[in-house]
Amino acid sequence: SPKLGADASNTVMNSGARAIARPIPQIPDDLREDTLNAAALARFHIAADGKAAVELAKPTNNPRLNRILLETLKNWQFSPAIKDGKPVASTEDIVIKINVD
Repeated sequence: SPKLGADASNTVMNSGARAIARPIPQIPDDLREDTLNAAALARFHIAADGKAAVELAKPTNNPRLNRILLETLKNWQFSPAIKDGKPVASTEDIVIKINVD
């Protein structure tokens, strides 16, 4: 019996890792003024099985905010990069913009 998506997966021989779960950091009220236009560059090291380690390649100016970001970013989940039809380890840099409501 044909497998769903078999044709699609055969055509994608190479693709980058994709974040499939992106929890948003909860910013405490007392940090909100510091985070109005804050952004950080997160570097994810994604294994072939999709497990990821994260560091802040460019942190914000606020150490406490950086800790909150890292705690949240550790919960992101990825589908791994694909090369020649097989999952491979990769590194992805993602800009994290902090939006305060």
